[in-house]
This record gives sequence, C-alpha cells and structure tokens, in this order.
Amino acid sequence: MSRIASWTHNLNPEQCKAALHNEGPLLILAGAGSGKTTVLVTRTGRLIDEKRAAPKEICVLTFTNKSARELKNRVTAKLGDQAQGVWAGTFHSFGLQILRQFHKEAGLPKFFGILDSSDSQSLVKEIMRNFNLSGKIDFDAGKLLSVMGNMRALGKSENPQDDEYSTAAEWCLPKYMKKLSQLGVVDFDNLIQKPLELFDKSKEVKERVQNAFKFVMVDEFQDTNKPQLALVTNVVEKHLNIAVVGDDDQSIYGWRGACIENILTFPSYYEKCAVVRLERNYRSTPAILNLANAVISKNEKRHAKKLKSDPNAQEGILPEVFVYESEEEEVERVIGEITNLKQSGREHHEFAILFRSNSQGALLEAEMRKQGIPHQITGGTAFFDRKEIRDILAYLRSAIRPNEVSFRRILNVPSRGIGEATVDLIAESSSQNKTSFYKAAKEWRNSEINENAGLSIDQLIKDLDSLVPDLVATDSTPGDKLINFLTHIGYKNYLEKESKDSLAFSKRWGLVGIFAQVLNKFAAHSGRTEKTIKGFIDAMELRDNQDEEDKSSVSLMTLHSCKGLEFPIVFMVGIEEDVIPHRTLGSDISEERRLFYVGVTRAQERLILSRARQRKRHGKLIPSAPSRFLLEIPKELYKEYELGWRPLSGDARKSLLEDLYKKLAFDATNETGKL
Repeated sequence: MSRIASWTHNLNPEQCKAALHNEGPLLILAGAGSGKTTVLVTRTGRLIDEKRAAPKEICVLTFTNKSARELKNRVTAKLGDQAQGVWAGTFHSFGLQILRQFHKEAGLPKFFGILDSSDSQSLVKEIMRNFNLSGKIDFDAGKLLSVMGNMRALGKSENPQDDEYSTAAEWCLPKYMKKLSQLGVVDFDNLIQKPLELFDKSKEVKERVQNAFKFVMVDEFQDTNKPQLALVTNVVEKHLNIAVVGDDDQSIYGWRGACIENILTFPSYYEKCAVVRLERNYRSTPAILNLANAVISKNEKRHAKKLKSDPNAQEGILPEVFVYESEEEEVERVIGEITNLKQSGREHHEFAILFRSNSQGALLEAEMRKQGIPHQITGGTAFFDRKEIRDILAYLRSAIRPNEVSFRRILNVPSRGIGEATVDLIAESSSQNKTSFYKAAKEWRNSEINENAGLSIDQLIKDLDSLVPDLVATDSTPGDKLINFLTHIGYKNYLEKESKDSLAFSKRWGLVGIFAQVLNKFAAHSGRTEKTIKGFIDAMELRDNQDEEDKSSVSLMTLHSCKGLEFPIVFMVGIEEDVIPHRTLGSDISEERRLFYVGVTRAQERLILSRARQRKRHGKLIPSAPSRFLLEIPKELYKEYELGWRPLSGDARKSLLEDLYKKLAFDATNETGKL
C-alpha cells in the first residue's frame, strides 16, 4: 500500500479530495455526520508524514479543548509521539500563547493575569457605581459585558442600539479597558483583540507568528466571529495555507456573536479557493435525511449542498409527528413511548429528548423523576437544582415532616427578621436540650431570642401547619393553592426583588407555575390526600444516584446543546410556532430553521416529533399552531398522527386494554386505601 493510500483507503472520494489538498485556501463544507474530524486528522497526519511541514508548523484551531485533544490523539495513534508537536487548541489559548510570548510588545507584565467572567462582572459593577442615568436602573453586569463585547468585536466605541444598556456600555467600556490596563490583566475578549492590536503595531511580531506556522486549519468555522476571522487572516496572510471546515447549515450561535458571513463569503474572499463538499452522511437513515434536506432547503443564504445517505443504507422508518391536546399529555406520552421502546430491547442512553426552551425541559424532568427513569440534563440549570424550586420543596417538606436542612432553608426566605444570631440560638437550644432544630424553634421562648424574631417563627409555623390541609381541600387545584400560599407569605415579592429585571422575574415565577402544574398532574393521578403530598415530595426530591460518567440515562437537552452529538432515537418536542421559532429569542428565522435542522440531524434511526394544540403561558392555556418549519415539509416525508396515537394491530389493542384495566383496578384500590 502506498503512503498516500495508507492515509486515505477508508475515505470516500470527497473526503480524499479534502485530505489530499496541499497549499492554498480550502473550504471544506462538512454536512452533518459527514466525517469532518476524520478528514482533519488525515490531512494533518499526511502533511507531517510527507514532510510538507514539521508538526510544530501546523496549527489547528478548534472551539473546545476536547476537540483539540481528540485530533492530536488520533494523529499520534498513527504517527507516534512526533504528532504531539502539532499546535491544536482554542482561539483563546492561541491568543494567550501569542501574548505570553510577546508580553512586552503587548504592554503586559510577564505574568499577567486573566479575568474570568465572574471577575469581569465584578469590575463592571465597581465601575457602574459612578454611572448616573435618569431613572434608577439595576444593570445586569453579564448583559452589559455582552453589549460591550459586541462593540469590541465590531471595533466600535458606540453601539447602534439606542437603549439604556447601549448608553451604559458606551460610558463603561473606555473605563473598563483603562482599568484592565492599570491592573495588568486581560479578559477573554482581550485574548483575541490584543494579538490583533499587536499585529497592527509590530510588523516584526506579525511576521514571527506567520513564519511559525506553515499550515493553519480551523474547525467549526461557521461559529467564528469577526475578530477570530481577523486573527486567522493575519496569521496566514503570507502563505494563504488556510483550510477551514464547517457547515453554514449548522450555524446556530449568532446570538453570541458568531458571524455566518465568514463561511458564506470565504470562497470569494480568497482567490483560487478550493471548495470541497462532504455531503455523504454516515449517521442517519435516508428517511431522516430526506426530511432534513427539505427543512434546510428553505433557507436562502447558504452554500448549495444536500445530505446523501450511504448507498448501502436501508431506507429506515419514516419520521413521525404526533399531535397532543396539551403539553402535559405530550410529556406523558413521549416518556410512555420511551418506556415501550425500552421493553423492546432499547437502552436508556439510546434516547434523546430535544427542546427549544428550558421550561419544556422542566416538565420532562419532573415526569422522568416521578417515574424513576434515569436521565441527565444538558443545557441550562436542571429544573430541580434551581433555587426557587428547592425553596418550594423545602416549604412542602417542612409542612409535612420538617428536617433541619429544609427548615433552615426557609426560616428567613423571604426575609422575616430572623438573622444568623437567632439561628445560632435555635441550634444551641437544640443541642443542649437534645431536641430537633424545628422543635427548638417552636419553643423559642426557652431561648434568648428577641420577641419580634420569635413571633415571626410562630407565624411561619402557623403558615406551614395550614399548607397541607389547604392543598388537599377540593375547592380549587393544589397548584393554585400553592401559588396562593407563596404569594401570601411574600415569596413572590421576594423573587421579584431578588431578580435583576422584570424579564428575569417573569421567568423565575414562570418556573414556580410549572412546578404547580406538576403538582396538579401528580394529584390528578394519585388523589388529594396528605399521602399524595408526601409521595409527591419524595418523587420530586429523588436524585439519580449515578456517576456522571454513567451513560445509562435518557438525555434531555436544549437544541443548542445537542450539536455534535448523535442518538439512535430522537424526540423533538414542542414543534409549534412561538416555541420554534421562539417568540422572543427567534428573530432570526434562518437561524431558528438551522436550529431545527440540527435537531433533526442528531437522529440515527428514529425521529419522533410532537406538538401540542394548547400550551400554558403565564398560567393561561393558549392555542398553539404548528411550527412553520413543520408546515414547510412535504407531507409524504413523515407520518402524522392527529389523535396522538398510532393505529394499533389487534394484538397490540388487546394488550393495551389489559394494561389499562389493570391500572384502573390499581387506582381504585389505591383510592380506597386497600393496598
């Protein structure tokens, strides 16, 4: 076998063409599941093996350290330790290396520090203490940094938006930059911006960096922003040996600065740019790819390409669309489908449920927890890890069977004038009298606790004593009762004061509403008894006792978090207008369509979409229309079940009825307490 053949014998013709490219600009349009990493590894290893470049003369820029490590490890597996000399890492680590090497020229101390996002926010807060604007505005430091970051990326000292944050950012940015200089530190944006400033200031530094690398490659090029493109352009200016790999159809991070124009205009920016399309998909069945192609073809600004399946691939099961009456039914039935498929031999890790917004994930997580199905959450904070949800569970636990942890948590939340000194006195009394913390609190008059704090404790205990009897009363739903309780004790006002703005408060209070929905659903199945409330708390507090590396879990994730992953069976829920495209976050319809496409192309064997006819918003049921992306797909590319059920065979119908009768008998027995 020839040297070239040893590198390319497992590649298809398009992959070979990309991997065998040598000098000059190259754009590799790598469709979903088309083997782009294999191409990058092959090209890197071959350039070294053919001695076109020493390992240290090759630079591969990625967006994660994990991707960089994988590339180096795979090249090393074939070439040996010499491949460890390849420079592979993130844009920020590349910028850091330049600044460490040329710190004097950059005006930085030798051991300059790097501010993380938390440090940067603290610095912004300090600067903003001196900012005056008519009307009191409590600025969110993270959002302000984001606006400033966009201004820096555009190379402007002004923001085109005319709002309070733009005004504040224009005032804050020069002071923030001056402070960074005074402190002798850089932030993450500096790691890209300062090397660019250095190249403009020093031709010698620029040439030394250019001479260090003969070949530069960039992975996930569709996710680059303008400063990152400028950095790469400067480095390759001398030899133009630049190869970028990406897929404009998977550009979904515009909201955080990614510029899709970088990949769209790349061939016109570089004369004689070679373009190779990797359209052969090794992940999904033809039936899934047909739907994916139909979705993304509606975007106008894109490189023309079409995913094709492996010639030997079976057509596969046609994607399915289920229509449910409500989001609660959607959640229940999706998880029921997973249970059914699990019984046919599937494993939990083969399933992924994808959703657009975190509120959808909250309902799914609650149902998974209720049914004891192992699961892992990716993207955003898990619903039951959120402070407000842990607070509510602590109230319920304290109302049923108080323990020290739950009671301590709510003792002064919201504020009741019960400070640390009072808590210490309760703990001391508990220890001395060998009694529970809760009982010691009830008997506060036996301690040196001041009367105001003591009366607040009395009121809290009175409220707790009334909570469960109120929840099980049948004059309204337990969820409504819980909402009223939280409002009555001042928790709603507390959340509003603790939130950075009205939008943040609306989201947090919305999660409380979702929790109330979950409680209603649980009570509807199990009855309105104290035993039900106890069971609900136990189910909601249950943790999956599994190691983080354990893969035997159903994956719940946002569409933004699923990029780069694949699963045999994928559920996409909430395929409705105003959910995707999102009513507030989806102003760029083309990007929302790409997000939908990314979700579809995660599926290997089965793709199951679902939508609800009505969905709760701000506590009210609102009719939902199917997503425009669903309406754009030709009907012959999927099966739709308007009633939410597949037609059943005779045997399946008989089995389903038997299961239903058993469940009804169990519920009737449970209701009469004859378990």
